Amino acid sequence: MIYQIFVDRFSKSDQNMPVKPWDSPVEGARNEFYGGNIMGIISKADYISSLGADAIYLTPIFASQTYHRYDILDYFKIDPIAGNDEDFDEMVKVFHSKGIKIFLDGVFNHVNVNSEMAEKFGTKNRWRNFDLVELDLDRMDVMNFIIEVVEYWMKRGIDGFRIDCANDIGMKHLDRIMDIIHRFNGEMIGEVMTYAKDWLDHMDGVMNYFFRKSTLSLLRGELSVGDYVTFINWMMEEYPYDKLLKSWTILSSHDTPRLSYVLGDERRVRLGIAIQYAFPGIPMVYYGEEIEMNGGPDPFNRAPMKWDQKSERIDFYRQMENIRKKFNVFSKGKTKIWKSGSTIAILRYDSWENFVIFAGNISNSANVANIMIPYSYAFDGLELIDALNPDRKAKISSGSLIAEFEPFDFAFFVPQDNVPYYTFFKHR
Repeated sequence: MIYQIFVDRFSKSDQNMPVKPWDSPVEGARNEFYGGNIMGIISKADYISSLGADAIYLTPIFASQTYHRYDILDYFKIDPIAGNDEDFDEMVKVFHSKGIKIFLDGVFNHVNVNSEMAEKFGTKNRWRNFDLVELDLDRMDVMNFIIEVVEYWMKRGIDGFRIDCANDIGMKHLDRIMDIIHRFNGEMIGEVMTYAKDWLDHMDGVMNYFFRKSTLSLLRGELSVGDYVTFINWMMEEYPYDKLLKSWTILSSHDTPRLSYVLGDERRVRLGIAIQYAFPGIPMVYYGEEIEMNGGPDPFNRAPMKWDQKSERIDFYRQMENIRKKFNVFSKGKTKIWKSGSTIAILRYDSWENFVIFAGNISNSANVANIMIPYSYAFDGLELIDALNPDRKAKISSGSLIAEFEPFDFAFFVPQDNVPYYTFFKHR
């Protein structure tokens, strides 16, 4: 799991800068600093590890004039409010000791209009009419500068970059950036907020916004189960599967409203999370989703982390992470997705008895689903048990299973080869 941290709003420790009180409401000013910093992130390393995170992704930490820091002034200097070089080195040391990777935000398309780089390397273009000057990446000296930046931070010990506005950078420039990252055995994930097929040849993976939009539309009743399956299967057929497995499967981020705001009903939220964890790719969790933080469009989705807020959703995320790690088909297995009435089914499989069948009821009504299983090793009479609820069982009958579901209910069915003096999985 990738845990996304919005640096200014996650946690602060030993903060001596003049910033807003942590519990004050967000108003949306560009200079509305709450003081979240690298030392604050380090102080929560055990918490992040307890969620099962494999990596953290940090929004920009470089010197800038705004709280979000997407208007960079200096790529080689950590913003003083966020910390310093010693703090950064300590963060790398602490998180790597826990087996957690670190991804930085690579904002390489545009810079602060007041920066020296805007004058030296910029074009006349303003990114989407904001005070952000687009860099002239077609100039060799500009790309050489960006490569120098990438090299510098990879040498500092990070594990890769998430590339901001990857589609604005251009494919040939992405190829060059990725080549440098690969020289350090790192990974490059791109922000492409659309159908990303053509871009995946130039990155290791993407933040899967197409998955997000499709899945949330399904859960809001804006997309039928049949259409959802059609669109998702298009994606799985056209995306290189190895790149899909490395992509970050997202439901929310710092650029979108939060789950509770979009879906409201906690049953729908948990079904969405379950689909996220069943789907090929690496789940990405935006800070605060695990404790049911709410918030609409930017800036209200970027409120300071509510460390005193209690929620059972955090235990649900941990359950999902435990299932994902227990069954390796979720990280490397093949995938089939289909529908049965109002039920969506996702088969993750590797070989022989190594498979899991996810089934979810996309309906506000109870449902008895008869789900056909397109898998040669789903043998007649084979018992299945729900990894979330061992009391829920089903049995394969002529390549199908029948299961009862409450509204927005779901199960992760795994095979139980437990007939006395018999095994279903003999020699092939």
